[in-house]
Amino acid sequence: MTDPNALFTPRTRLRIARLIVEDGYPATMTAKMYMLSPITARKGGAGR
Repeated sequence: MTDPNALFTPRTRLRIARLIVEDGYPATMTAKMYMLSPITARKGGAGR
């Protein structure tokens, strides 16, 4: 069970993955949108 106040939930990881993989957004831009580091955004986009 995830914390309801957590920013990086499975649903958020799915949104990040879709932005990076399907929509072609750069990981750095996606990271800024979700207030994450670019490395974390790349991991979310990779489905880890």
